[in-house]
Amino acid sequence: MSKKTILARGGAVAGSLAALIFSTGAGEPQAKADFGFVITDLGVLFHKGEDSRDCPEGRSPSVLEAFLATQPPAERSRLVRPENAQELERRYKTDYVFGPAGKDICTDAEAFDTPDRILQKPTQSKIGPGLDLDAGQAGASARVATCPHQEFVSPTGEPGVDNQFYRAVACNTAWRGRGEGFGDAVGELHWTEFPAVILVRGVESWRNDPEVEVVIAASTSRAPVDATRNIVDGGSLTMTADPRYRSVVKGRIADGVLTTDPTNLVLPRHWVGASGGEFILNHARIRARLTAEGALKGEAGGYRPIDNAIAFMRVGGPGVAETAGLECASIRKTMRMLADGDRNPKTGQCTSLSIGLSLAAKAAFVFDRGVLVGAPRGAM
Repeated sequence: MSKKTILARGGAVAGSLAALIFSTGAGEPQAKADFGFVITDLGVLFHKGEDSRDCPEGRSPSVLEAFLATQPPAERSRLVRPENAQELERRYKTDYVFGPAGKDICTDAEAFDTPDRILQKPTQSKIGPGLDLDAGQAGASARVATCPHQEFVSPTGEPGVDNQFYRAVACNTAWRGRGEGFGDAVGELHWTEFPAVILVRGVESWRNDPEVEVVIAASTSRAPVDATRNIVDGGSLTMTADPRYRSVVKGRIADGVLTTDPTNLVLPRHWVGASGGEFILNHARIRARLTAEGALKGEAGGYRPIDNAIAFMRVGGPGVAETAGLECASIRKTMRMLADGDRNPKTGQCTSLSIGLSLAAKAAFVFDRGVLVGAPRGAM
């Protein structure tokens, strides 16, 4: 199997708005302009090579496999016999998934972080997707208190990639999938229902510009979608006024690539029908290009607090273990041991994991408190 890296792609340009969007032409803007975008993808970057290279020790254990590993060999052999199927299902879905006081391994994963808890099988590959997050840049805000960890080489040959989230889950079938495809967990971060916008302000040139301002914010509007529920170009969205969900950071454009300084990013995010959740990405960075269609496409990265990184499992509760087969406590324990960001100065323990994310955003009209502050192609 050839190497693959997942990166979601957007849909077609809205034809009725094309003339307005591209009326400024294909050349560079002649004065500073403010560009508006709506995020269409901010999902888990996943690289998939050969299992024999990435996961030479095999796949990470499911709940069933983890339960069986706790049993003596003779009992394990007895339980897997067809005539004992009902007993086996009862024991691993109830006796193993649930603990004292009705707690379960997904909702209360930290309560099951015991010395004998089985671990996931981290990838042994030296290739991993993402960005170099702990490389020094000018400014104290760029410095991240990290813990020692191995770095990857990106699929395109860039050294120094930090992605401990990928290291932890790359051999778990929920992310890795079977055959040619990827697992369902790779697509866990869809943004159609949770719109967020990006402003790139004060752009003199999309070829080279030493200083621009980038704003990433939640939107209080629903993004317009097509018949297949994909976000379309040229929609109008309003930025939230809540400062918790607005991040402002310096950026620069070099050889057509926009990069940003680190910023702490928080966006509203709900999982499994629950409300009140958040997506947290500390020390977040963006690296993206402006496409010929006027969209942004590239990568993002940062550090996710451990429990925020597994929020969809916590909210999903015991059903995630019983139905999806995820050994949530094992995943959390493995992530805790691999955590490389936001080191606690008192304990010396890191509390977050580096992660790589795909990034795509379509051209949009962005309003702030009723004022148009960013537009496709900067055409205000």
